[in-house]
Amino acid sequence: MNKKSLFIGTIIGTAILSMANLVFASIGTGDKENTPSGIEVVVEPGDTLWNIADQYNEQAGMSVNELLFYIQKENQLQSAIVQPGDRIIIPVE
Repeated sequence: MNKKSLFIGTIIGTAILSMANLVFASIGTGDKENTPSGIEVVVEPGDTLWNIADQYNEQAGMSVNELLFYIQKENQLQSAIVQPGDRIIIPVE
């Protein structure tokens, strides 16, 4: 095999691998939103994140502490303090 054939084979092989990489990289990249799934709850006056977690923990299948942590993480809350009018997502189907 001469150098020209080896060079052409290398180019073709690289092109095939590049195309395969693009195909596999695009699998599963649908237009999904980055918002958590569940129900939206609007915080009412007097509500605390603990009260809300306590109210929905059985439906969510979590302990109050687990749900409290989930709510903070998935709603990107910096603390457990919520204000009336805040909208948070609770993982209840």
